[in-house]
Amino acid sequence: LGLALIACAALFCAGCISSPGTQAAPVPAAPAQAANVSLAPLALAPADMPSGYTLLSGRQKSAGEMGTLAKDLGWQQGYVTVYSLNDTAGQSAITQTIAVYAGKNMSDLVSLVYTTERQEKGLNFTDLPLPATGPDTRAFIATAADATPSSTATEGTIMLAAGTSAPSEGYAEVIFAKGDILEVIRMTGPGAHNDVLTPLAETAYAKLG
Repeated sequence: LGLALIACAALFCAGCISSPGTQAAPVPAAPAQAANVSLAPLALAPADMPSGYTLLSGRQKSAGEMGTLAKDLGWQQGYVTVYSLNDTAGQSAITQTIAVYAGKNMSDLVSLVYTTERQEKGLNFTDLPLPATGPDTRAFIATAADATPSSTATEGTIMLAAGTSAPSEGYAEVIFAKGDILEVIRMTGPGAHNDVLTPLAETAYAKLG
């Protein structure tokens, strides 16, 4: 019995105690990731929209919809909302894209989106007055350069966030970021005016807290 107790004690010590020189190596910390936040409450609501606009869709984006560039830049999750307006002047649309990025300088990301957007062929670009959406903001209007402009969607376009090509008739757009969130609000059609885009961007920015 005495030998059995000694053997049990030895096994217990061997399993629970290690000498200072033989401690296990610490587990490396996981790469930093953005907090998982609910994006739907950040989307523009029908009450935020100009008169006549109706909600077409509002949904979460999946990783499968995103290009390699967006993922490499740290894309974590996204949400897109689309509103439309039909009147005698034609059809207009407002698309708001919200994306969460981790481990990326958001000022650099806004600049990247702004620069690549302005490389679309067949469009002329003019900067717009900036809305009150923080220091990391860009705004511009794109107009058709000729009667038959060409436009090709690439992974390098804003559609880092939204995943669609630029419309041939042109558009107005504002890009801004706060924390880990990048937002792009784009207006197309005859209703695309800065006096409409600016208050929408400021309303969306206020929702970021």
